[in-house]
Amino acid sequence: MTLKTILSAAAARTASPSISGLMKIALERPEIVSLAAGFVDQESLPTRATAAALTEILGDETAGKAALQYGTTVGDEALREILVGRLEAQHGVPAGRYREVVPHVVMTTGSAQLIYLVGEALLDPGDIVIVESPTYFVFLGPLETRGARAIRVATDDGGLRLDELERTLQAIQSRGELGRVKLLYTVPEHSNPSGVSLALDRRKPLLELMKRWSATAGRRIPILEDSAYHGLSYYGRPEAPSIWSMDREGESVILARTFSKTFSPGLKLGYGVIPPSLIGTVLALKGNHDFGSSNLAQKLIREVLADGAYDRHVEGLRTMYARKLDAFLEALDREFAAIRDRVSWTRPRGGLYVWMTLPDEVDTGFDGPLFQRCLDDGVIYVPGEYAFAPEPTPPPKNHMRLAFGVPDAPTLVEGARRLAGAVRATIG
Repeated sequence: MTLKTILSAAAARTASPSISGLMKIALERPEIVSLAAGFVDQESLPTRATAAALTEILGDETAGKAALQYGTTVGDEALREILVGRLEAQHGVPAGRYREVVPHVVMTTGSAQLIYLVGEALLDPGDIVIVESPTYFVFLGPLETRGARAIRVATDDGGLRLDELERTLQAIQSRGELGRVKLLYTVPEHSNPSGVSLALDRRKPLLELMKRWSATAGRRIPILEDSAYHGLSYYGRPEAPSIWSMDREGESVILARTFSKTFSPGLKLGYGVIPPSLIGTVLALKGNHDFGSSNLAQKLIREVLADGAYDRHVEGLRTMYARKLDAFLEALDREFAAIRDRVSWTRPRGGLYVWMTLPDEVDTGFDGPLFQRCLDDGVIYVPGEYAFAPEPTPPPKNHMRLAFGVPDAPTLVEGARRLAGAVRATIG
């Protein structure tokens, strides 16, 4: 008799990532221009800075052995102090102003782990999370595992629309479901997938709106501020202050950041600033995950932050990605000129993504005619439908995410040419 393995309800709810096939295509067909992978530029990875930091750490017998030992669940205290100091510098407050925040900073295995931990801490099956439309599609996976519902709210060139958020919460309240709303998730800096940033004049009002609705619900509805692209602003414009910095009580915003996009994804290191009422729960859950993120990676990041190598690297990334973005946008302008009245795209000022919108009737999905035409013409993208929460209506299918981080400028230009040809052939 063949016995069946019975999966948990959470495992049964979790589908395989829909875009994993794109990675396989890119690997098997290197001639294809991939505008799909949200990776960092391979040539930019900081091998010399990393080697120098490791030499410094491991060259000291005592420090080296400490780095190769287990660390703590919350993470390296000296590193967390440095990170809080950088938050003070970013927000222009006196040194020491955020000192009490240090115990609430937790080092995580990338910001993805922090997102997962927050879901474990807050969400039960049937709970509701408000997300942007479009949103970071990888975030929707942990919600699916938790059995939570994602409800989308419209965005525009200034990011999340607060009038639409208000209407969405009113609709949820009218259905008697406000008690199910547990979290609002936003990517306010150069959003993945749209490249759009939340406007400065919407940040504090967003916080105040969620505090007001928290009072109506009778319990806190926190904001999860995913700042994965913090630091990657181009053209000299200063980055807007975080929503977290506007929360004077320190209880309404969870700030998530990572070193994956600005230094090395291979280190898998991120961090979160957690409200005091939630930090104990997050640490207990993290302890069940891993007892603490890589101690060596934390010591390495501490070293490159302390000696300035990290900031020099980020400055180089800004210059490189700005050139790529310029080349890509110029190519899109040129190649799509004949159908510019039917196709539109965002013009980000940072991050790694451009969001393109086609006529409503064009299906950009894997089974649609456009994707197959693009494959034939040697270019791929991420279908936009995966970046939309399933509520309140079926996701639109006429969008695509275009990533410009990996290809060099000439390849991006060629990718734009191939993409435009396929779009023109498809829409007629």
